[in-house]
Amino acid sequence: METFLKIEDIKLWAKVGVLEEERRFGQLFSLDVFLWADFDKCTQRDDIKNTVDYSKLIEILKFHAKKIYCFTIEKYSNEILETINNAFKLNKIKIILTKCNPPIKGFDGKVSIVRVIENS
Repeated sequence: METFLKIEDIKLWAKVGVLEEERRFGQLFSLDVFLWADFDKCTQRDDIKNTVDYSKLIEILKFHAKKIYCFTIEKYSNEILETINNAFKLNKIKIILTKCNPPIKGFDGKVSIVRVIENS
């Protein structure tokens, strides 16, 4: 049985973007995180030490967002993956990073990047 933990709609304010204003003032991003790990021990023993502390994960990501400064959502997504991977020992990580209000004239949608990393 495949089991993963999904954390939806983590709001992050980060200085990422091509335009100088985006990097100076920052903008809103939404992050969905999917985490694959061995959840059997937690399931059997109901022990929080055997699962992912997602409150800590969210805290780490919000702290990291305050320090990031880059041009592309691609770079930012890679930084997020590395941050999660370094903080937690997981089998697989998938993220969906969404720029909530891209400054594109005549465009009211969102732009997302999906990234996946698998550890052997």
